[in-house]
Amino acid sequence: MATKKIKITIENLEDSFKEDKKFFSDLDRGIIKKHAPTINFESFDTYKKILTPRRLELLKFIRSKKPKTIKALSIEINRDFKNVYDDVKLLESVGLIKLKKSDLGLVPVTIYDEIEMNIRIPLEVISN
Repeated sequence: MATKKIKITIENLEDSFKEDKKFFSDLDRGIIKKHAPTINFESFDTYKKILTPRRLELLKFIRSKKPKTIKALSIEINRDFKNVYDDVKLLESVGLIKLKKSDLGLVPVTIYDEIEMNIRIPLEVISN
């Protein structure tokens, strides 16, 4: 089975929209390029606030251990349920996991096998 990847970028909205515009322009001209799903953060600070090391570990744990519910997940990783629930909901809101309903509760499921990071850091000179 093919690896399902998502690309995470850090760039301003203007640059992000330019890439989307080029993709759709190519599509209009009949040029079909494989387009990986993308999550864009406007700044490195925003990225760091959302994809903390703890949340990335949570994502890896969900991928490898496939917990039956969020409650089971919190027990398995020995973290407070509310904090785990909040982290899971945030990961869902950015599109990295989905929650499936079961008789036991909500089941966190990863959508992707791999995350590809692209970070641009412009080294512009700031004039006084």
